Amino acid sequence: MEASAVVVSVIACFGAIIVLVVIAAVMAARRERERQEALRLWAKRHGWQVVDKPQVDWGRRMPGRNRRGVSLALFGTLGGRPVAIGDYSYTTTSSSTDANGASQTTTTTHHHVAVVVRLRMPRPSVAVHRRGGGSKLWRSLFGDKATAIGYEAFDSAYRVNSPDPSLVRAVLGGPLVAEHVAGRLPDWSVEGNELLTFVPGRIGAPDGIPAQFGPLLRVADLIEAHART
Repeated sequence: MEASAVVVSVIACFGAIIVLVVIAAVMAARRERERQEALRLWAKRHGWQVVDKPQVDWGRRMPGRNRRGVSLALFGTLGGRPVAIGDYSYTTTSSSTDANGASQTTTTTHHHVAVVVRLRMPRPSVAVHRRGGGSKLWRSLFGDKATAIGYEAFDSAYRVNSPDPSLVRAVLGGPLVAEHVAGRLPDWSVEGNELLTFVPGRIGAPDGIPAQFGPLLRVADLIEAHART
């Protein structure tokens, strides 16, 4: 094959790749517009409010800690409580070197859904997260932190963070601890009267939104019941 023919073939391949990339980007943008439109129609039908780039600080308690990471949120009421659900994202950058010694930088966007329930009364700042392998190893080497509650079945499976360890038991009552040990509740954090959890991905089918609040509403009920005892 002549050199000119090779060049033409290479250019044609690159051109085809560019066209495919453009088509994929257009289709992704269209799907995103359709998704947001479906959310807006659902919100209007159920008396909820949709806010683009809401002024909330949920990202401070989420992976990536991107304070401006919530791009869209829906606010409404469930079970007599104000609630909200939002699209959150943050980016990470990694560098690598190929076989020729050239440096390459890759940027990845991570998406999560923030789920928020408003408590009827402010509570001390506490966060409960299931332990990963590193946390379990740290505990085995150095023991529990001051935020441990003294119940092995819970302390071995969950780590608790709080700026004031003495107030952890004001939030974590026996029934809440028992349901965590049974595996029925999500990770969560509370600051003031905002109770928050998150899951990977974006807000999905609108009709599935209410069900996403079920476990966190249960946490809210247990926290408030404990506060009244």
